[in-house]
Amino acid sequence: MPQTGLNGNENRRRKIGILEVQGAFQEHKVALMKAKKCLHTTPELEVMEVRHPDHLVSDMDGLIIPGGESTTISLFLKRNNMEEPLRNWIQTKGHVVWGTCAGMILLSRFTENQKDGGQPTLGMLDTVVSRNFFGRQVHSFEAQVTVRSPSLAGNSKMGTSDSNCHGVFIRAPAVLKTTSSDVQVLAVLERPEQKDVIVAVQQGDVMATAFHPELTDDLRWHSYFLTMIEKVKEQR
Repeated sequence: MPQTGLNGNENRRRKIGILEVQGAFQEHKVALMKAKKCLHTTPELEVMEVRHPDHLVSDMDGLIIPGGESTTISLFLKRNNMEEPLRNWIQTKGHVVWGTCAGMILLSRFTENQKDGGQPTLGMLDTVVSRNFFGRQVHSFEAQVTVRSPSLAGNSKMGTSDSNCHGVFIRAPAVLKTTSSDVQVLAVLERPEQKDVIVAVQQGDVMATAFHPELTDDLRWHSYFLTMIEKVKEQR
């Protein structure tokens, strides 16, 4: 009898790509491997470099778009003819995507004060984002983030039991508003006497965080990403 993974899937390798243009892609890889061990998932992980259209293979299960400078990443995608292949890959059923910081901007459908002919986005999340909501690079900061999703708030396998996580914000964006009821707010940054700021969302198989979980020891976000992939596999 074949061994099974998180939800009864047959034991096989899970392929996860990381768009290696900018950002802490090595840290993402390390966090994925640690999360996999904590979850005791049977399927092995193969973390793949994604820098060319040919790297967007159909049997790649998930993709992480790390932080960096969204305009630079967008120009890289355009220069390397990756915009449409990447958009098509994301739209293919069974593929799971997570964008952090600049990745959130690229995945959003709308950007605040975007000019006609401005920076293109992949348009996968029905959200309006502000690119530098908290200010420039010198205004980067760390703060406690309030997790709204029960699946993320308490995860005994990850050693988390509360509704807060440590957030590293580096020239971070934020979601100004959601434009569809299909978008789930996963986490917010609470501000005394001000409106809470949306800093993590999910719509279907696409997730985005304004902060950088890969730069902390909290593995719940990478664990959640892996669980998203297993749920998709279960449904196929």
